[in-house]
Amino acid sequence: MKMTKEKNNYKQDISNSTKHIRLGSKHKGEYLLKEQIRYIEANECYTWFHLTDGTRQLSCKPIGYYEEELSDDGFVRIHRSYLINMSHLKSYESKYRLVYLKGETVLPVSFRKNRVISKKMVKTTSHIALKAAV
Repeated sequence: MKMTKEKNNYKQDISNSTKHIRLGSKHKGEYLLKEQIRYIEANECYTWFHLTDGTRQLSCKPIGYYEEELSDDGFVRIHRSYLINMSHLKSYESKYRLVYLKGETVLPVSFRKNRVISKKMVKTTSHIALKAAV
């Protein structure tokens, strides 16, 4: 009896957490830490979550749903098929429109998103420089 109460309390704590995102339906599904997501890939009406440990999780929701959910958490849409976690960004080559993520992942950036990523990179690098100077 105690074990089920503890499990329910744990699930309730996670469901109210801003550090997690839920994959799946209301009653069944899995919670992922947002910081463990390297990038999200669209596959027709499904979405693949690529995690830092090298595994993938499948969701039945489209990538647009997660774009809205994760926009305030440092995730940026770089392509019709990709949403990246900016905390896992290693470098960006604007000439070739390629994003390099930690873990040797290289993703293309669409022509229209090129400026958005360049602006984000400038903000990120200037923010880091200010932190180091203080």
